[in-house]
Amino acid sequence: MDILVTTPALESNPFTLYMWGKLGIFLSAWIKIGLVLFFGVLCALAKKVAKPTEWSFAKKLLLVTLIVLVAFYVFVVAWNIILYIAFPLR
Repeated sequence: MDILVTTPALESNPFTLYMWGKLGIFLSAWIKIGLVLFFGVLCALAKKVAKPTEWSFAKKLLLVTLIVLVAFYVFVVAWNIILYIAFPLR
């Protein structure tokens, strides 16, 4: 959904703009998808490697990280949708 409603002329995320400038839009999207998959593998690996006493702390740490990432992502997508609706490119 993010890729479909993102208008490059109205993008406000500085990290995304930097990645687009260096890599291009489509490669940046694949990198973003790869980072999500990497985070999933990291969570699964942490659960497998951590001892039961360490897992409760690791679980909380990963959950907080996930909440922050999802909140930021939701904010960016919502902002892009608002801009897409407010300033349609014809």
